[in-house]
Amino acid sequence: MLRNLVKNVKLRAKVLERAEEFKLNNKAGEDVWFRELVLCILTSNSSFISAYTALNNLYDKLFSLDEDGISKVLKNSGYRFYNLKAKYLFNIRKYYGKLKAWIYPIANKDEYEAREELLQIEGIGMKEASHFLRNVGYFDLAILDRHILKFLSSYYFSYNKKSLPKKDYIYIESVLKSISISLNLPVGLLDLFIWYKVTNKLVK
Repeated sequence: MLRNLVKNVKLRAKVLERAEEFKLNNKAGEDVWFRELVLCILTSNSSFISAYTALNNLYDKLFSLDEDGISKVLKNSGYRFYNLKAKYLFNIRKYYGKLKAWIYPIANKDEYEAREELLQIEGIGMKEASHFLRNVGYFDLAILDRHILKFLSSYYFSYNKKSLPKKDYIYIESVLKSISISLNLPVGLLDLFIWYKVTNKLVK
C-alpha cells in the first residue's frame, strides 16, 4: 500500500515541493517560525482548513488583543475550542523574538531534544511539537494525528485508545520510522503521503 503510494510520481513531486517549502521556512526569520507555532496549536483537535482560516483572521491582531479578544476572533472564524486556544495563544506571545534562537540550534543537533524543549510550551504536545519541527524543516519526527493513526490501524496494527500517551507515541513513531526507512523516505514526509491517502488533500 505505502510503497505504491510513495511511487506515485505526481504525488511524490508534490510532497517534495512541500519539503522545499519547509526547508525555506528553516532559513526564514522569527515571524515565520512563530506563525508556524501558532498554526500547530490551532490544528490540534481541529481541521487544518479551520485552523488555517482562524490563523489568517487572527495573526495580524494577535499581539494587540487580550485573551478575550483572541477568543472572539477565533469564535467568529467558526473555530472550535476558542476559549482554550485563546488562552494558549495569549500565553505563547512571550516566546516571540526568542523562539528560533532557542529551538534552531537544538534542533540542528538533536530533533528529539528540540521536541522535548517545545513540550514546555502550554498547548504543545508531542504531535504539535513534531508538526512544528517538520514545518520548519526537520523531518525525523512522526506527526501522529488521527488521520495517521486511522491509516496505521487499518493496514498495520490496531490502536483504539482515545488519547495517545507519550510512551505510546514514541513506540508508534518507531514503527512508522522503520516503515519510512524501508521506503527510503524521511518519516516527517511519509506522513504527507498517508495524509493524502486518507483525506485526498496535501496541506498541513
